[in-house]
Amino acid sequence: MKNLVLVVLLLLSGQTDTDELQKLFHNFNVQSIDASIVQVIAETGKETQRYEGRYRAYNDCMRIDYSKPFRQIVIVNGGKLLWYYPDTKELWTMSQGNVPAVHPYAQRDILNERIVVKSKKKVWYGFFNSGYRYTLFDSKTGVTIELTIDKDKGYPVKKITYTAQSIEVMRELYSDYALIHGIWFPATVEVIARTHTGTTRNVTRYYNVILNGKVSTDIFTLQLPKGVRAKTM
Repeated sequence: MKNLVLVVLLLLSGQTDTDELQKLFHNFNVQSIDASIVQVIAETGKETQRYEGRYRAYNDCMRIDYSKPFRQIVIVNGGKLLWYYPDTKELWTMSQGNVPAVHPYAQRDILNERIVVKSKKKVWYGFFNSGYRYTLFDSKTGVTIELTIDKDKGYPVKKITYTAQSIEVMRELYSDYALIHGIWFPATVEVIARTHTGTTRNVTRYYNVILNGKVSTDIFTLQLPKGVRAKTM
């Protein structure tokens, strides 16, 4: 469990064709999310796990209170991840680096001077759906990202991340979009990531979604009892 990674989303950015892409992202003005989730995670060589709980996010902060298969609390705040097991008083931490993004639209602010939009191409995806595939290049790391956007609705449907050696390390699929208060939200998010032990496949389904409702910032500070054992991932 301590090596389990939820969803690791690399940050993007861009310049040529940037205004157009940035405008698309800002059409999805999601500041907060409150939802029930069901998450299925399959890792190479391990038994598939199913999790259920409550997901809350506000700006750059996230909290998941898992109720099944047992109690767990996951918090992302200030670039730091805390993963707490209340029943055993065990705490795992991760600072900076591969900290999960807070929600499916965390990449709306991804564009900066480090990334170059290399190309834009019209493509077909799914069953005869039209879209645009943007190829983005990170000039600092050499990472290449292919981002597919629906042509008519402007929401992301697929993102593939490649290393500088052109090795695919992550594939993200966004589907089952629902229109909530005028905002298209993906009810299903699938992430397939390459790890040092094989492949991790994470499918998260969102239910009873509330967008831009009131979420107290206090919940993103973990209140710990005495006797907690802290370890680093």
